[in-house]
Amino acid sequence: MSLHSETSRSAKVESATSQAALRVRAHWLVSLLLVALSAAGFWLFSRGFLLTRMVLPDHSLPSVLPFHGAAGTPESVGPDAASTNEWYPAKYERAIILVVDALRVDFAMWSDELNSTFSTAENGPGSQHKGRLMPYHNRLPAIAALSRERPDQSMLYRFRADPPTTTLQRLKGLTTGQLPTFIDAGSNFAGSAIDEDNWLQALRRPPIGTTNGTEASRSHNLVFLGDDTWISMFPNELSDTQATETNDTLQRSRTGWARVRPFPSLNVWDLDTVDDGVLSRLPMFLLPPESENKSEIIRKEREQWRQLVKQPHMWEHSDFNEKPLANSMVSDKVGHAQLHHEWDMIIAHGLGVDHCGHRFGPDHSAISHKLAQMNTAIELIVNAIDRDDKPTALYVFGDHGMDNKGDHGGDSPREVDAGLWVYSNRKWHSKESDERTARVLRNAQELISSNALGSSLDQDLKESWWRNTHLSDDYKSANGQRLFEAPELRSVSQIDLVSTLSLSLGLPIPFNNLGTAIPEMFASDNDSGAEWGLLSVMRLNAAQVLRYIEKYVSNSRSHGFTDDALRLWNGMYNQAEHSYRELTDAIGQNPKNRRQPHIRELEEKVAAEYFAFTRIVLGSLRQMWAQFDIVLILAGLCTLVLSIAALVALYAQSRLQSLDKIITRAGWPCISGGIAGAVVFRALSSVFVTSGLSHLTSLDATVAGLAMGAAATFCVALVSGSKASVLAFVPQLQWLAVTPATVLNVVAAVATIIHCLAFSSNSFTFNEDSIVLYTVQTLVLATSLLSVRAILSSSAGPKRASGTRALVCSLIILVLNRTMAYSTVCREEQLSACTPTFYGAPSASISTVYLASANVLMVWLVPSAVTYALQRSYSDRAMVSKLWVSLGMRASMGMAAAYWVLDAIDGQAASGAVATSSQTRSSTTTNGSDWSDMRMALARMAAGVALGGGLAAWYSSPFCLDVELPNMPILSQPQTSPTKKGANRAPAGQSQRTAVILGYGNAYGAAYLIFATVVFCVLFLVQQPMGGIMLSLLFIELIVCAELFDTLRDTIEETSSLLCAQVVLMAQLSYVGYFATGHQFTLVSIQWSTAFVGVREMQLVVCGIIVALNTLGSFVLTAACMPLAVLWNESLGTQLLRLAPDNYISRITGAGAAYAAYHAVVAVSSAACAAWFRRHLMVWKIFAPRFMFSVPITLASSAVLLLVAIGLATVHILRMGLSVGNTQAMVAQKLHMASKSS
Repeated sequence: MSLHSETSRSAKVESATSQAALRVRAHWLVSLLLVALSAAGFWLFSRGFLLTRMVLPDHSLPSVLPFHGAAGTPESVGPDAASTNEWYPAKYERAIILVVDALRVDFAMWSDELNSTFSTAENGPGSQHKGRLMPYHNRLPAIAALSRERPDQSMLYRFRADPPTTTLQRLKGLTTGQLPTFIDAGSNFAGSAIDEDNWLQALRRPPIGTTNGTEASRSHNLVFLGDDTWISMFPNELSDTQATETNDTLQRSRTGWARVRPFPSLNVWDLDTVDDGVLSRLPMFLLPPESENKSEIIRKEREQWRQLVKQPHMWEHSDFNEKPLANSMVSDKVGHAQLHHEWDMIIAHGLGVDHCGHRFGPDHSAISHKLAQMNTAIELIVNAIDRDDKPTALYVFGDHGMDNKGDHGGDSPREVDAGLWVYSNRKWHSKESDERTARVLRNAQELISSNALGSSLDQDLKESWWRNTHLSDDYKSANGQRLFEAPELRSVSQIDLVSTLSLSLGLPIPFNNLGTAIPEMFASDNDSGAEWGLLSVMRLNAAQVLRYIEKYVSNSRSHGFTDDALRLWNGMYNQAEHSYRELTDAIGQNPKNRRQPHIRELEEKVAAEYFAFTRIVLGSLRQMWAQFDIVLILAGLCTLVLSIAALVALYAQSRLQSLDKIITRAGWPCISGGIAGAVVFRALSSVFVTSGLSHLTSLDATVAGLAMGAAATFCVALVSGSKASVLAFVPQLQWLAVTPATVLNVVAAVATIIHCLAFSSNSFTFNEDSIVLYTVQTLVLATSLLSVRAILSSSAGPKRASGTRALVCSLIILVLNRTMAYSTVCREEQLSACTPTFYGAPSASISTVYLASANVLMVWLVPSAVTYALQRSYSDRAMVSKLWVSLGMRASMGMAAAYWVLDAIDGQAASGAVATSSQTRSSTTTNGSDWSDMRMALARMAAGVALGGGLAAWYSSPFCLDVELPNMPILSQPQTSPTKKGANRAPAGQSQRTAVILGYGNAYGAAYLIFATVVFCVLFLVQQPMGGIMLSLLFIELIVCAELFDTLRDTIEETSSLLCAQVVLMAQLSYVGYFATGHQFTLVSIQWSTAFVGVREMQLVVCGIIVALNTLGSFVLTAACMPLAVLWNESLGTQLLRLAPDNYISRITGAGAAYAAYHAVVAVSSAACAAWFRRHLMVWKIFAPRFMFSVPITLASSAVLLLVAIGLATVHILRMGLSVGNTQAMVAQKLHMASKSS
């Protein structure tokens, strides 16, 4: 026989020409370009939208001042300060913070003119005024009355907030003095606890050292009532001590006592629960016990407090028991008398006004009732502290405002303009001190305006007074004119409260603070004796800010501060220090010199220099950290839109020509367009920066110009390069003809639009899982209708059989989708209508043993489904299929499933041991078994079998082919197994023995499916039990989907492509799988515990990859299976691949571009909606996280598909198929063995 030598020789020749003909350089260039364009767009958008900074862990200490000594180290306090361990002598022994959530500044103001105007307008006929008195104006008369009666004890300010104006972000600023951002580098991503220095930590920090040979006093006693957001931010500082107060606990720990009563804050429909919880408990601290004071005044006030509470059942709580019971206010050591006399700070945070705004909007009568309730509460609090013999300060403020719809979260004037009212039972400012303060502020304003950095500062930092236009703009006459001029008001930044509160209580300013102490609070201190209080405070504040800047620069190479900015900051501070030394020299040794006019003027000048320095630093950092950059946001969106256009253009052209021709046509235009775009955008960037529209850097401008220029010219070159190719492509669309393929593609387009429109509402966004399930089921139902149509239109034959097979596939996908919908992890917003099932029980946080055991069933189900899919083309009889699918795959999955069973057993045993030890008070040693070593071995072996065994076997011999020699008459040529693509009749020739090639008809599809099983095994290992079950069902769905659309093509008598519909279905299935595997688009749903699968200790890179694979598992798996849309049921002899291999790889790349385009469209939609709703209440809770997850989803899907699935796996299979050496050798070997046996 001469067949062996002949086939070997022909195989070598054909292999050489075929491998040379399959060029992939163009594919890699195009793929890298498209991924880079998407990455550039996301980066630019994130630079403008997501606000970032680094968190420093340093803390300010009472015993260390922020000034720098000769050696450059902070100075310790002097002998006088050491006796108190204070930066500044405490003005107050007590403080009350009353947060009226969403208290806008005009809510707190009073206007006699407004009241008289509208009382006349509403009562008198023929009024010339349009409108009415708004329900939120003139509703806090207590503030106005006290400000008039006691002007030296109170003052109202505009309390300017830094966006984003959400409660959590604002509370960060109000406690740390920092500019809140969405991402704080260095903070814990899994939670919201604040690690950086803040005044709450200073209050609760145990004293350090001794005082005059005796032990230092205890830390402050703290009371917290209200919004539970504080508890998530300060879990340690706001920890109730009632249960731990024993005989010597307080004296031994010196931490003082704390009473903490948080109330749920998310139900915006509930206007009263939080406020009632606060108002019902405040009298326990503000009023003396009934046994101590039974006066009529106290009795009446107690009754007034009771009348403020709207819900009577609030009084049934155990807090109001007289005896020290569990979870009550009093303990054996802290009774009612101590609660009243010994508290140092009360924090009360009410939410009624905010919830009223969200539910009804501000223009509703309900808000007037809530403000009236707060007004009475303020009156009663003032009455209580006026009776107190201790110096006490009351701070009433809003954490943000609200817009005309009652929402907040953005940076509109009505959202950022909150109100602050300060009151004390001691005089803290006077007319003379206010005049001195005004001169300091005006001098500082001149310094800021003349500074190079001051010109671009926000107006609220340049000017210290502001006219309340919110009040005047709401009232206009019939001709549109304002009824009265806007009243003027002092304006301060919200973060100014941090240094003010800290120094007034004798605490150090938090290390990261950027605010400036409110001058009026200290301008009357030591005015006739020692150093002027305001000057001392301004100098302390400036030194603290400079210390923070220096530390930030030394800790971060990418701090973002320009050399010019650092030089100007240091120059301003050094100039202020120089002026301070001149002042001290002028005063000399005689303190009486301070009363001289020129000395007082010099004091005001130096204080103004320090004030201007802190304001310019704050303004500069605000531009980088706490403002949306619209230019960068638009640049990012434009780049993303152009990248989508490039993907679509590539898909369209890939069906008509090879990638080499595409690169030849668009390569140089793309390069030149990118360079031109970079030059133009860098020129425009200077205009944007100088005009204050943006803070983009040279790198930002270069990236934006390169990306947009390259993407635009790429699209133009493809579309306009060949008129003939475009005209040839248009008829294939057949949009005007109503055909089954057109109908299916239209349904897919509608499903895509619905998915994108889901981000236009916060309620739709957090219900995305239900929306995607609906669109997927609708699309699958459309395919089933096409199948039924094919069955009904054919009485018998292949078309009817194909229709039946397609209908079965559609029904399988429908059933599997409904099964996957059973697995749920509920978002916080869904809890009222959602029951978590992911861990097997609603309250479970680890998987149950039963659920882990059910995961073992997948070890049989998935390999069986893969084997069944290979049976139709007899690909299951190949050696690689038998060894890997039947043995290796089951072994890898079996070890992974066993890992999770042991993990569930260990978790259950640990829970039981903890419960037992808590009951018996015995050792916490776990009595159950510890399978950690076994689990570690199983996880590593499972990964080793998949990557080392399965991947190596597939790479060496990917094709599932075998040869069968049946007992048949002599024929002319080896036959093939059943196929429908590329099966060719061989010409008659020399008679020889018959050989049937099994697996020939689906050679490429089966070979790629083996690769997909390896990817699946790796992902199966890092999924928790329910996730493993759902990922298995998704994998089966993807295989069925490939069969479904391949079969549908047989039932449709037209040339239209179904690829678009298939791409949409597979992409949406990836989202169904994402939700089913226990994920939501929230940071808290990330399954951090999977980071240690197969890892003993924290390894940043490895653990990060594992968590990424767990989170993005469904998207990685779907992207890895996407080439099946083209390769499934492709025979080894397909004509297009052998005649034009470049065109064939171009088709596959085009399909990958279409799939990447779907994810890019969804990502752009989420980004655009996040930018549009940047002022929405839920922007940082819903819209921004959804965009953040879109970034890794889009980039991972594109990179895995274009670079790995197509660039490596598919190319390897195609090259092996073109060589056909293995097939020829296999046939020759079988014939040789048969001849020897005969």
